[in-house]
Amino acid sequence: MASRIEWGSVPTWVGALSFFVGALSFVGGQQDKRREHASKVGAWIADGIGEHKGKYFIVVTNAGTVPTFEIKVKDAESGETLLELPELLGTVRKEVKKNGQSWHPVKKEITVFEPQHGVISVKIVVGEPAVCLELRDALGREWEIDENRRIKRVKRRKGAVLSFRRGGKVGTT
Repeated sequence: MASRIEWGSVPTWVGALSFFVGALSFVGGQQDKRREHASKVGAWIADGIGEHKGKYFIVVTNAGTVPTFEIKVKDAESGETLLELPELLGTVRKEVKKNGQSWHPVKKEITVFEPQHGVISVKIVVGEPAVCLELRDALGREWEIDENRRIKRVKRRKGAVLSFRRGGKVGTT
């Protein structure tokens, strides 16, 4: 005699499908929660005004309620570190320096042909100078934020790790 497979009823299938959708939503929500702290940190390059006209400043802000650690602001094109901060809660604004000199974005030469005036060449800044960030959140997770604000979790860096011992001495391991 052949055995029959019992597929269950419609309410059973609806219940199972609802459980599966709920589980996926929970997992997605947990991933968003982990990224929440990193999403509250931002950096950009701003023009100086007033007495600072002609200079450029990196503005780094942490809109969260807990500090962010080991922040590195890097030039998106070259990857060069422009600013390092050990800790941040709030906003910091510092002049961008490169080799001790005030930093300026690279100006590109644009040649335009104007029928009435001939060929005109001008040097202008094309687009905003972009920066990326590396940081560690309050729970020790490390993140990278690229120039398009995409947030990516980074595995721990290899190297020296600070360890604290009794008596206030700090050593490396």
